[in-house]
Amino acid sequence: MKLYLMIALCFLTLSANAQASRFQQYINQPYALVRAGLMSEGWQTVTNSSVQESSLYAQDVYAQGYVEVLNCISMERDQCQFVFSKNKQRIVVTTKEKAFNVESIAVAD
Repeated sequence: MKLYLMIALCFLTLSANAQASRFQQYINQPYALVRAGLMSEGWQTVTNSSVQESSLYAQDVYAQGYVEVLNCISMERDQCQFVFSKNKQRIVVTTKEKAFNVESIAVAD
C-alpha cells in the first residue's frame, strides 16, 4: 500500500510539473500576446462577474476589455491575476508591473 501511495504521489508531482512547463513559453511575455496565444489554444476567458468587489485598479483593467481580471494590487509592485478555463480546468495568469508582463501561469485547484 505504501508503495502504491508513493507511486501515486510521484505521478501527481510529475503531472503538476508538466502543467507548469507547458506554459513556460509565455513567461515574461506581454499579457496581450499571452492572452491571444492561450485563446488560440482553446482557453476561454472567465468573466469576473463581481469585479465591483475587486480593487479600483482591477476595475480599470476590466474596463479596458480584460473581463477575466480577478484582481490587481498596486503597491511597490503592480500585479494582476487573470482567469481562463478549458475542459473544466482553470489557470490563473499573474502579471507584474504596469506593462502586464506575465510572471507565472498556474493551474487552479
